[in-house]
Amino acid sequence: MAKRIAIFVTVLLILSVTFFSLVFFKSKNIKETEVFIPKGSSPFKIAKILKDNGIISYPKIFLGITKTFGYSKKLQAGLYDFNTGDSLYKVICKLKNGENKNIKVTIPEGFTLKQIAHTLEEKNICSGEKFLNIANERKLEGYLFPNTYFLPPQMDENDVVKTMNNEFNKYWTREKEDRLKQINMSKKDVIILASIVEREAVADEERAVIAGVFLNRLKKRMRLESCATVLYAMGQIKERLTYDDLEFKSPYNTYRHFGLPPGPICNPGAKAVDAVLYHAVTNSLYFVSKGNGTHFFAESLEDHIRNKKVAKKTKK
Repeated sequence: MAKRIAIFVTVLLILSVTFFSLVFFKSKNIKETEVFIPKGSSPFKIAKILKDNGIISYPKIFLGITKTFGYSKKLQAGLYDFNTGDSLYKVICKLKNGENKNIKVTIPEGFTLKQIAHTLEEKNICSGEKFLNIANERKLEGYLFPNTYFLPPQMDENDVVKTMNNEFNKYWTREKEDRLKQINMSKKDVIILASIVEREAVADEERAVIAGVFLNRLKKRMRLESCATVLYAMGQIKERLTYDDLEFKSPYNTYRHFGLPPGPICNPGAKAVDAVLYHAVTNSLYFVSKGNGTHFFAESLEDHIRNKKVAKKTKK
């Protein structure tokens, strides 16, 4: 009996030492390897990628440890630098802590596809031109969600577009789809109007009111007369438009054409989209900037003209 116990303890000790060695130690034959873990990868897929790149030797042990210690849902995607000499413990810690080479990229609310493309190229994420061509071809102006992203350098342009569009799709919930029926609007029209609200509104508390004003104008067959749509059509950024600018020939010029423009003029954020979906009930048909980020609102043209005069004096 004592002999059996001795043998069992010896075997257990050997297995423990072997396991400890596999987890905490690795070959001294070190080779640096760059490995990309795609977003949404399961632990099984991650284990296969690591095995294929020579980073780990025993995928089952990798999966067993991540499951036992509750790391399965904590492993983060991204571009990593691993050494073939890294221990299994070190590899798992890197993935759990997100110690990757990803670059932080912030896409502000109201950026156009061109502005996003410029930012991505500036950050060395991908080719701005290729990104823009793909996004334009798929008609995704308005549908790439403004957010802070952590992206690997030299990422495939298709994957960048897909990542940002997926974020929009996550935001566009079933509740928002149901809301369309209540306000009698299409998803496309909501995003187009939200893009205009994004460019016109500054103060959060005014977004829903400005959305309500534009909807009132649409109902009364009045032109939207949004300066933001003219600037988009012109492809310029100007503080003030001239009377000649307002005559700029483009279907996006809402001073010349009735209704909404053909498509969004930027990529609106959640607040602007929600402002349209849950717009304020107002009788106002006009608004003019006070010069401090807020606006004067008016129900009649006479009041609007009066507000414009006050605003002009205030700005001086």
